[in-house]
Amino acid sequence: MGKRLTNNLGLKLISVFLAFFVWLAVVNIANPETDGSREVPLEIVNGGVLTSNGKTYEIIGDVDTITVSYKIRVQDSGGVSSSDFRAYVDLAEMYEPTGAVPVKIEVNNSRIISAAARPAVVRVDTEDLQRKQFELTAYLEGHAESGYREGSVTISPSRIYVSGPVSLVGQISTVGISINVEGANSDMSGTLPIKCYDSNGNEIALDDRITLSRTEAEYSLPILRTKNLTLNFETPSGTVAEGYRYTGIESSINSVEVVGLKSDLAEVTSITIPQSVLNLDGATGDREVTLDLNDYLPEGAELMGSDSQITIVLKVEALEERTFMLETSQLSQVGASSQYSYQYEQDSIQVVIRGLAEDLDQLDEESLGGEVDVSGMGPGVHEGTVAFDLGAAYEVVSHDSLQIVVHDRPEGVSGDAADEEESRGAQEPDGQESRPSGHGQSGTGTRASDETGESESVSPEEE
Repeated sequence: MGKRLTNNLGLKLISVFLAFFVWLAVVNIANPETDGSREVPLEIVNGGVLTSNGKTYEIIGDVDTITVSYKIRVQDSGGVSSSDFRAYVDLAEMYEPTGAVPVKIEVNNSRIISAAARPAVVRVDTEDLQRKQFELTAYLEGHAESGYREGSVTISPSRIYVSGPVSLVGQISTVGISINVEGANSDMSGTLPIKCYDSNGNEIALDDRITLSRTEAEYSLPILRTKNLTLNFETPSGTVAEGYRYTGIESSINSVEVVGLKSDLAEVTSITIPQSVLNLDGATGDREVTLDLNDYLPEGAELMGSDSQITIVLKVEALEERTFMLETSQLSQVGASSQYSYQYEQDSIQVVIRGLAEDLDQLDEESLGGEVDVSGMGPGVHEGTVAFDLGAAYEVVSHDSLQIVVHDRPEGVSGDAADEEESRGAQEPDGQESRPSGHGQSGTGTRASDETGESESVSPEEE
């Protein structure tokens, strides 16, 4: 078999070459037609026809190119390119019920015998055109440095127009700029691109059919200092009703955070609430006052929070009266003379104290601290006045009168000896115990001689 293929090999090769040259000669003489195709960009003409009528359009299927099939002679097929064709649709020829528009082909190469477009028809979707105005909004990213806060942003222009299909414009909730304030501690300004955002605050990638009247905006952003100010309440004005006492102020908040220029806040440490708005006239219980802190802020300061309302309660409590039995032995004497002895006519006196219940609970007879001034009292019976040093929390409503009997001390008996004699409780001659010489800081053993208040001295020798 191999020998047969190689037999007369030279003749066989010559035959192949002769056949090729014969075919080439026939082709050159006949020059038959051949088919070809090229991808050609699709142009849109007369789009203004729809725009002028308040419409916008979109090619269904997102068709950007058209396949052009053509016929050409074999000898001319080598030089065909896409630029030899122009494919376009004329929107003025659109069939509105279906939106169909024929694709037209223009041939720029005279050697091309014929050409046809695939697809031959495209469909166009039309929609109403909308032009809507939006206020520009500033979106802040990050946070200013600790101790600082962002102020109010100024944007120029403050509003722009957005134009496009109703369905696309309707997806836009806000339009604005995004400012990165991370770590800022001084005023900021500049120019930033304008972006569109949906209702969730997400940026929307703009369609080619959406146009903005401005694509950039200028901004300025002051960076303010922050400071914590305490609330300072002046003493309320007015007087509570009889039998009541003002006990203090309670507030829903005791300090607030404010922002402002560093120079404005340098000397400010508190917010003063004047007594003119804290009135207690005739109060018989807690009095509630609601204030707007914005009315009392220092110049240049601004509240950080949106809630400026605070509630203040002026506390008013009813007073109580409590009775104490104070032994006269617990009274201290002021201005006593060594020439006299002093004797009280009763063992105890009743004292009525007024005050708040919780304050009265802290008070007892020993802490009343009563004292009686005996200076200037000579021998005889005197009406004593008891004074109490209880402080502003208490008021002495009343106390029993105090009778004080003053005696001359016997000659040759010192005040200390007389006091010692009295402390032994000397007996009367008939065996009866002598009458008590009194309580407290009394002098030598003395007694009242009768109910008239006259007294007589009794010497130790007479006893």
